[in-house]
Amino acid sequence: MADTAPWTNATGPGLSPGARLTPFTVTVERGRLKFFGSVIGLKDTEFTSPERAREAGHHDLPVPPTFLFGLELEHQADAWGPDGPQVDPSRVLHTEQSFRYHETAHAGDELVFSPVITDVYRRRAGTMEFVVRDTAVTRPDGTAVADLHQVILVRHPAGEQ
Repeated sequence: MADTAPWTNATGPGLSPGARLTPFTVTVERGRLKFFGSVIGLKDTEFTSPERAREAGHHDLPVPPTFLFGLELEHQADAWGPDGPQVDPSRVLHTEQSFRYHETAHAGDELVFSPVITDVYRRRAGTMEFVVRDTAVTRPDGTAVADLHQVILVRHPAGEQ
């Protein structure tokens, strides 16, 4: 059975289930969407070509699946807030992700990410700490765009837990 405890580290108490992290706002940039699409092999498609996007019925480049996770990860350090745990990135592993889209986001859209820690649990005598984070992505007016779910693992050497 797993131990449950707030996320702790060398700097003291950290996050616990129910902790609402600092929301952040991101504007989706067309150039980044084109780059992301080309990196994952989406060449000359509605995700990389404004012309193809318009032909497919979009007003601009649509956001491809998983792109929102990249935006969240990029801003994750800010989302912990000034009182959040300081964790060595070499000890963090991304173990799970899922998402549910409510409506399509496009280049130029402003999106608000509102993350919440929904669970924290430990395994293997405290050397493995799992942090479950759920993030609502909305437009500034509150319209739901997507729900993101991720689980990260923080490795703690024996004797540090």
